Amino acid sequence: MRVALKIAYDGRDFFGHQRQPDRRTVEGECLAALEAAKMVKDPRESFFRSASRTDRGVSAVGNVIAFNSRLPAEAVVGAFNDRSRDVWAWAATEVSDSFHPRHALQRWYRYHIFDDVPLWPLRRAASLFLGEHDFRAFTSDPPETSLTIDRIDVKRSRHAILFDIRARTFRRNMVRRIVAAAIRCATGELTEAEIRGALGGLLRDFGMSPPEPLFLMDVRYPFDMDIIVKHKVRDAWGLMERDADLRLRLIGEWKRAVQGAL
Repeated sequence: MRVALKIAYDGRDFFGHQRQPDRRTVEGECLAALEAAKMVKDPRESFFRSASRTDRGVSAVGNVIAFNSRLPAEAVVGAFNDRSRDVWAWAATEVSDSFHPRHALQRWYRYHIFDDVPLWPLRRAASLFLGEHDFRAFTSDPPETSLTIDRIDVKRSRHAILFDIRARTFRRNMVRRIVAAAIRCATGELTEAEIRGALGGLLRDFGMSPPEPLFLMDVRYPFDMDIIVKHKVRDAWGLMERDADLRLRLIGEWKRAVQGAL
């Protein structure tokens, strides 16, 4: 049978997603866990594939991997999480033998903007990218045909501006380059005409935003996956949450100490 797993990871822990012989990567860690659990012997034989090869530093809430397995989906989740480090499987389903996770209906990315960017100009700039365009100026892996952005939402949360972008497919660095151009347009460094020109085929380099604030939120298919969260994963996430809370408290105390000394 063939199994698809939905996985989460902090991209800062890895040297990108794609396997490298001398670097720790997301795919490498997934395969190491599957091999240790004796679920996969050879990546080619098992038809191991990933939905999205996220850049180095980019995190995922819901990336997807798929491979052939003799175990049912729920057993695969437990065996995988028992052996993986810093990658967590939290949903799964059995799929057809021909299933390739790259053939998705939609991908959803979220970029966190921590700078003070005016919200309405940013929304207006983001709207320029909606629909079908020539995105060659916004990727280091130019597509042969035009691509389509389905939806962009820009909203302010408590700690950041959330830039949500959805499309069936993205090319390498594309989201980070779109965000960089939208921010520069919102702050007056670029004009809307310059962005429209680039989307019309003029090759321009508007820069690229850092990878760490970018999350792959979900990859959607014409079926749902069963959510399977084991105790080990809940415990690991709880420890991470407490560690993050302690760091915030420590930073807060540092700030108060400095302000009190002034």
